[in-house]
Amino acid sequence: MKHALLIVDYQYDFVSPEGNLYVPGAETKLEHITGLISKFKQENNLVIASKDWHPADHYSFAEWGNHCEQNKQGASLMINETDVDHIILKGQNKNIESYSAFFDEKGNSNGLDELLKKLNVNELTIVGVATDICVANTVSSAIKAGYIVHLDLDGCAGFSNSITFQ
Repeated sequence: MKHALLIVDYQYDFVSPEGNLYVPGAETKLEHITGLISKFKQENNLVIASKDWHPADHYSFAEWGNHCEQNKQGASLMINETDVDHIILKGQNKNIESYSAFFDEKGNSNGLDELLKKLNVNELTIVGVATDICVANTVSSAIKAGYIVHLDLDGCAGFSNSITFQ
């Protein structure tokens, strides 16, 4: 079985202070995350990233403002995409939100669980943004799906200092 690094939504709109939905301090996590990428690559483990990938009329914009629109700068990863083995796109349906990298709010798969099973991954180290929303939901989904999960808080930033797992 394999171990994979899962980088949740480390995208321009969340990470850059100029982004549309900036998570305070997210940019300070870049060095730690790139160090993890190097470590996982050296150990021949996988690096997977999720991306919010919203159509221009996504319903969540009413609450959160426009962010991570498909094919726009705000949706671009803040890490080198050539270092990523697989990218999971989430939030593509304009009427359904997807905080977890695994499943949307209706329980539909984003393809991550199937990919991990196909690649014989049973252990995940998770970093990214926002710790209190997308990271927490991804961690909860991973645990429910039976993965061994390591949440690396040194590679996470959130809107608040609290994390609730469901």
